[in-house]
Amino acid sequence: MAECSDVFLDSFFVARQPVFDVHKGIWGYELLFRNSEGSNVADVGDEDAATSQVIADGFGLIQEDIDEGQRLLVNFPRNMLLEGAADFLPAEVCVVEILEHVQPEPDVLEALKELKERGYVLALDDYIGQDGFEPFIELADIVKVDCLDLSPDELVNIVGNLKQLDVMLLAEKVEDNEMFQRCLELGFDLFQGFFFSRPEIIPGKKVSTSNLNRMQLLSSISGEDFDVDDLTEAINSDVSVSYRLLKFMNSAAFGLPNEIHSIKQAITLIGYRKLAGWLRMILLSDMSSGPAGNELAFLSIKRAKFLELVCLEMKHCPLPAESMFMLGLFSLLDVLLGRPMEELMEELPVEKELMLALIGKENNASLYLDLVKCLEKAEWDKLGRLIMGNNLSSLAVARSHMAAMQWANEVVLMGRED
Repeated sequence: MAECSDVFLDSFFVARQPVFDVHKGIWGYELLFRNSEGSNVADVGDEDAATSQVIADGFGLIQEDIDEGQRLLVNFPRNMLLEGAADFLPAEVCVVEILEHVQPEPDVLEALKELKERGYVLALDDYIGQDGFEPFIELADIVKVDCLDLSPDELVNIVGNLKQLDVMLLAEKVEDNEMFQRCLELGFDLFQGFFFSRPEIIPGKKVSTSNLNRMQLLSSISGEDFDVDDLTEAINSDVSVSYRLLKFMNSAAFGLPNEIHSIKQAITLIGYRKLAGWLRMILLSDMSSGPAGNELAFLSIKRAKFLELVCLEMKHCPLPAESMFMLGLFSLLDVLLGRPMEELMEELPVEKELMLALIGKENNASLYLDLVKCLEKAEWDKLGRLIMGNNLSSLAVARSHMAAMQWANEVVLMGRED
């Protein structure tokens, strides 16, 4: 894992948005950055500087966290295309994304042709059928269609026209499973959006036995009181969880002088609070299945660490840092289990303010959940308003989010190793 310099952390916000294939496997990620240095508002400065910073720091940092064969899409404004900035990025990983306001002028088209000759994949961003972009489409390997701003009929017509060409179709801003299914039926190859993070509640659906056991374990470590023997027995009853937990305990992250051989020994040595925090993460990661589930586990763990770090940076946090951690960690529990959050909260004894934020009621804690959602979706203007309106430090938010992303990657990868 690459180290992240203070300059890098202080310089910009970063969003890493997954791109899925037709089987909901992770095809790659789009990287979205916004400069924040020297400003209390999430102000981009200028596109050239932002893209240069991505090339200098961001791309290399995130590249280490992706699997072999996955791609990273990076936005390129006009000047950066003409200056050959893509040459700093590996063609086998980088997808050069042509921003929607770049015009197909002769010098731009020539630069794109040269990139293709050097093996780069080109993607046209935010296509909604606008006239004059035919030269870009002829060069593009991928066309990203903005599904949110199109009517069903417009979407059908655009897809019909593009299907006659030799391009991959990427459905952008796919916000729910209904839209995913519609785009799948229309013949899209790739899908980007947060459809995977919306709860798909199926009436009468029962939680699997293994997940029921994990829910019971989550419940047992959500309160303040515990019994060492009872907790040890509960953990030992789940072989997978026991294995994962002991692997975590013996990792470098804990820095314990002696190897731990039993759950009871772990509880005694490191204490209940620290054990409970790590156990919650393992349980959520273990409840996920498939690539989309893995991404949900990553988001849950990243949100947890981010909210904890932001809380520690603040003078007046609405909840203790440990509760803020739980807020992020449990924020996607309804999606992971396919059950309404209200039902789940009845089974987990969490404090009232935390529970209200999780079920979508607006309070002081829910504000910080909104903050991390803006970061994930790259809603920079709304993020800036939240930061300014609540007297937060943009640098502290940027620093905490990047640190949380790195930490979550390490935790999820460690949890997935055999």
